[in-house]
Amino acid sequence: MTNETKKEVDIAEFKSLVESNHKILGLDIGSKRIGVAISTSDMTGALPLRTIKYSNMKDFLKELNELVRLHDVKALIIGLPLNMDGSEGKSAQSIRDKSRAINLSLNIPYSFWDERLSTVAVDRLYTDNSKSRKKAHNEKKEIDSLASAFILEGALNYIKRMN
Repeated sequence: MTNETKKEVDIAEFKSLVESNHKILGLDIGSKRIGVAISTSDMTGALPLRTIKYSNMKDFLKELNELVRLHDVKALIIGLPLNMDGSEGKSAQSIRDKSRAINLSLNIPYSFWDERLSTVAVDRLYTDNSKSRKKAHNEKKEIDSLASAFILEGALNYIKRMN
């Protein structure tokens, strides 16, 4: 038996995971913070799990491996920041590069989900302009995990609607 490395898969291949209620993590990868969300046990939604402060890939992968093990995660949905015209720019390439490193470490299937404006949408829903600077800074950390839940939930809804 060969030890085949999992790789990026078409999101349609996640249907069996969703139907069998296997846990899926959603990631909103930024340059300073990475939002992490987890699918609900009945796959009807996604819950913000945490925000990981990104300092280097080694520490991030260690923390992500622990979350995958702890929650028995079987796959990842990773937000891909496309340009407004749908093309991929430097940010999308950076996410693809980080995803390859994640793949080598975790060896579980992953797929990308268009994350255009996800952080903006969550920020508008949850941010009150009258907050103090300290509260606004703390909310920014929460926004990342909420954005990852927004991304994961969008992907789950799409997968469930597939025939």
